[in-house]
Amino acid sequence: MPNRGWKPPPVKPLPEPALGGNRYSKRQVDRLQAYDERDMRPKTRAALEEFRATGKTDKLLTFHTWPNHTINRNRPRTVSAGYDSKSHTLRVEFRNGEDGRGKPGGPVYEYYRVSPNTWKNVRRTGSEGRNIIDKALQGHPYRRIR
Repeated sequence: MPNRGWKPPPVKPLPEPALGGNRYSKRQVDRLQAYDERDMRPKTRAALEEFRATGKTDKLLTFHTWPNHTINRNRPRTVSAGYDSKSHTLRVEFRNGEDGRGKPGGPVYEYYRVSPNTWKNVRRTGSEGRNIIDKALQGHPYRRIR
């Protein structure tokens, strides 16, 4: 007969997240970024080096989300995205500025351990910001690279 008064032991709290709301520590994200850079395709590596040198996202972010994939056409949340299937890294560029239409040149984030199915859903969805960033990538480790 089971003991009905038994309660599970309390769960130890996780350490303070290093990156806003992320359950991964800064050290874990650093390690994932190093793995990503080690495992990425040569074309992606060259595009990332060019991005770091010049700030141009043309070759790094291959899928332009604006203006087709948005619910709010006046202020889209995302501008473009790119995915490296070898290292399972999704890079998303958000709009630049708060007023007016989304313009390229905003912050760029890398999301690690993203499955190919999630990338397919990013390309198919009607709104990347609402459906993907808020829901599908909720638990993935990420880092701002610009």
